Amino acid sequence: MLARLVGGAALAFGLMASPASAQNVDVLTPARAGQLQCFEPNVAAKTCQSLGGFSFGADGVVANAAEILLMPQPLIVMRASSTVTFESDNSICGPLRREDIEAATFSVDGAPATAAQTAELKAAMQEQLGPMFGVQTCMTLTQDGEGLRANSIVAGTPRPELAQRMIWVGANDGWRVAP
Repeated sequence: MLARLVGGAALAFGLMASPASAQNVDVLTPARAGQLQCFEPNVAAKTCQSLGGFSFGADGVVANAAEILLMPQPLIVMRASSTVTFESDNSICGPLRREDIEAATFSVDGAPATAAQTAELKAAMQEQLGPMFGVQTCMTLTQDGEGLRANSIVAGTPRPELAQRMIWVGANDGWRVAP
């Protein structure tokens, strides 16, 4: 089970730790309106591979809370939050941090993970993602048909293999994380 889990974990955490922004468009407009980022959407089923939103602190700190599909069978979803920054080039950036994994919660087939499952998942993710801790990751969005394309830059290097489709969705419109 864990071998399948950690295989996609780097991509999943890259999306959570580094939410996307729109090129030449103020990404904060839908975010401040409470909309969520839906990565790899299935519009007919209202499902996303990951679903994330922003909270804006009075102190200027911006947090990105996300639900991320780690494994489709059994269905394992991680909930985590990270601090992000909005850069002058309209990208949103942040490093993956060990404490983000430590604070994460998980569900397995819709139920909260047991303490043993949570410990196993956190340990597997820390092992797999350890080399990414502290590495600055940024994303930008470009128009892609009726949606957007989230493009990743890791440690200053574009990573086209991590590109994902993304749409903005309403927080109360029934969207969920599922395969």
